[in-house]
Amino acid sequence: MTAILLTESPTRQVAMQASEISTILIVDDTPANVRVVAEYLGSHGYTVMVAEDGEEGLERARFGQPDLILLDVMMPGWDGFETCRRLQADPVTSGIPVIFMTALSDINDKIRAYDAGAVDYVTKPFHAEEVLARVSTHLNLRATQRQLLARSQELARSNAELERMAYVASHDLQEPLRMVASYVQLLERRYRGRLDAEADEFITFAMEGAKRMQTLIEDLLTISRVDTKARPLQRVDCNDVAAMALAALRIAINESGAQVRCDALPSVLGDAGQLAQVFQNLIANAIKFCRDRPPQVDIGAVREGRYWRITIQDNGIGVAPENGQRIFDMFQRLHAGHEYPGTGIGLAICKKIIERHGGAIGVTPGPAGGSVFYFTLMADEQEGL
Repeated sequence: MTAILLTESPTRQVAMQASEISTILIVDDTPANVRVVAEYLGSHGYTVMVAEDGEEGLERARFGQPDLILLDVMMPGWDGFETCRRLQADPVTSGIPVIFMTALSDINDKIRAYDAGAVDYVTKPFHAEEVLARVSTHLNLRATQRQLLARSQELARSNAELERMAYVASHDLQEPLRMVASYVQLLERRYRGRLDAEADEFITFAMEGAKRMQTLIEDLLTISRVDTKARPLQRVDCNDVAAMALAALRIAINESGAQVRCDALPSVLGDAGQLAQVFQNLIANAIKFCRDRPPQVDIGAVREGRYWRITIQDNGIGVAPENGQRIFDMFQRLHAGHEYPGTGIGLAICKKIIERHGGAIGVTPGPAGGSVFYFTLMADEQEGL
């Protein structure tokens, strides 16, 4: 018979909290052991189920769905190790924590128990308070895991719903906005110069407003698709990605007289389309936020452990240190729209893309003025092999 000292436990309050909705399955072929443990746990508010061997234990676990299983090792038929392995292999019971209760105290037996999937191991003869403390601890851990899982699932559902709403709202706004823009353009072609100067100014304001709204909707669609339309991360040559971005910005580069220098860039793990968007946004900002001189943009990379740090340095107006993080938030603008046009979403898109890649993004002051925007990406470990 198992030696159990039945004394009042200082963990009783914790145990009662864990036992409010807790059912424990005891799998043991020794009736005396089962009776003592069941009575003690029952006196602390737990609901107890009993099985005499591993096969019956698996069946009761499947249909009774206990919150925790106390499992003996030495049993007829399946021993405790085999029973635990079967419990872990069954999708219905794999999430139920198992605590072994056995007289086997050799370290190899304990290792076998953990390898089989157990969460804890109590050797006989044991103290009732020890069993109660371990049971309550693992039940509280499981309750916390369930709460975290429920919150994670709710957050994922809420995010998915918000992304769908953003997409639908943005998509449905496109058509009426196109109609407004089309008719304003028609007014401009037919009546510019035929009305007074104030009317011409109003038409110009309407045209500019429609264009800003179209850009805003496109940016909102882009940020809502960072996760939903993403491609799996794979080997990407950043030289090709940078070339794509520079080709898209060819007109802006020529008109501004910008000088863009690009060092040899590494291969990383990423989504080429999304990374091209990051390069394009950051290079475009370097060109746009310039002083009264031709923009100079330097693109480089340095290895930092498992990551590459990509830098885009400019000679522009710079970013004050206190605004270094704020500029990556949605709709954050440091300058008035008439000074530097934009929606305030571009850097937020970059941040979301880089975080989706498991990297970080930021900005530091340039050594000779301007800014150095940087982002980190996981290195392609196959590079150079």
